[in-house]
Amino acid sequence: MSPLKIFVTTATGAQGGGVVRYCLRDGHTVYALVRDPTTEAAKSLSDLGAHLIEGSLEDVESLIKGMQNTDAAFLNLPSSGPEGMPPQVEYTENFIKAAKATLVPWVFCSTVVNAGKHESIPGWGPDHLMYKYWLVKDAIENLVRGSGLPRWTILRPAVFLQNLKPPLVSYCFPGFEERKVLKTAYDPKAKVGWIDGADVGKAVAKALSDPDKYAGKEIDLAAENLTIGELAEEIGKGLGEPVTFESYTADEIEKMGPSIPITAQKWASAVPTGGSAETAAVEFGLTSVKEFFARDG
Repeated sequence: MSPLKIFVTTATGAQGGGVVRYCLRDGHTVYALVRDPTTEAAKSLSDLGAHLIEGSLEDVESLIKGMQNTDAAFLNLPSSGPEGMPPQVEYTENFIKAAKATLVPWVFCSTVVNAGKHESIPGWGPDHLMYKYWLVKDAIENLVRGSGLPRWTILRPAVFLQNLKPPLVSYCFPGFEERKVLKTAYDPKAKVGWIDGADVGKAVAKALSDPDKYAGKEIDLAAENLTIGELAEEIGKGLGEPVTFESYTADEIEKMGPSIPITAQKWASAVPTGGSAETAAVEFGLTSVKEFFARDG
């Protein structure tokens, strides 16, 4: 296959950075959207050979500049921060507008496993703590599918292993760094999918080599589907030290009040990742939990 040109948004994040690295590895030309090209994260991408495009998902002109004469474009949307969820639907509309203006033939979009299945979530309704989150993910996918662009591929990664590393671990699993105990609300019997966010790049890079196979598809991604006990065991193997888990009691959860991590863990327990995600582990060579922690510590 001849080298292609791909434009990558949120390029300094785990997913975007993975797309940059794996596409460069396969010989493609990469244009990486960054807010500030002087940061160390941006410079590291430039050092690898990526062409930096200064801009953002708010700035349609910067998107148009980055997409000029490219063969594909990857959309990953910034996650919630201290100020709440960013306007992801608006960002998706901007991305599609730029792709149409520059005649990009193929767009990739990363959402989340089980997107579009929100109505099957126990307790679903306007009062659900993640009500807006799931409606937005569904809206994003509908925008991409209905964009009229020649080709699209939607990637649906499972829970990110980055949630188990600083800085996110203190939010998702308080006390883990000190005690090596996963304090969670996961059902101990539930199988939950896990993935290294950077491995989304492996899926994009492989898809680029076979458009007929991967265009027009929604692809679930998980390296492994594990119970919380199995997850702790695999983390321990990678770290070379024992890791255990401990379930929150009902009283502890009640005292915490509304909590997105707790709500997300309960949801993931009730709505399985599905076997198709693990099929992707072999197809795309995804990093196992043990490998992730042995590599990154």
